[in-house]
Amino acid sequence: MRSIGAAKRGQRKYTVRMDAIVEQALADWAPTIEASEIADPIWNLLGYRIARCLVDQAQGDSAHLVQHVDPKTVSQLSRAVASIGANIAEGYSRRSAADRSRFYGYALGSAREATVWYRSVAPSLDAPTLALRMAFLAQERRLILGMLKSVQREGGPSFEAG
Repeated sequence: MRSIGAAKRGQRKYTVRMDAIVEQALADWAPTIEASEIADPIWNLLGYRIARCLVDQAQGDSAHLVQHVDPKTVSQLSRAVASIGANIAEGYSRRSAADRSRFYGYALGSAREATVWYRSVAPSLDAPTLALRMAFLAQERRLILGMLKSVQREGGPSFEAG
């Protein structure tokens, strides 16, 4: 894991630590995104960008997996992965700390669910692909936990990692 620099939110500085394989995969993926999506302010949120990249990865995985595992399992995986970014986006757009906390909590649950679904299809994925997805999901969980703690500092409901 390595630090990719300090970010600033309000008056608080923090360092984002990312796995090198996640950082490289994001760098390779980013040029494929349309300018209209990048122009949205939520694009500045690393957790959202990781979630979006995961959606694209899961779509590619689904095309392969549907030939090897139950289509319902593939559907659950796809929905769990898509739910991560959808809930981050929903929470990001909320004014109250309580609402942000609730949706970020949903995103964390979806990230954990996606991890389980990826583990369930592991025999049908090659090892490097599975390792990359697990690294992305671990990074996402760390970021969402940080987002929840940040909301708590702003006066939102307390959250205990568990």
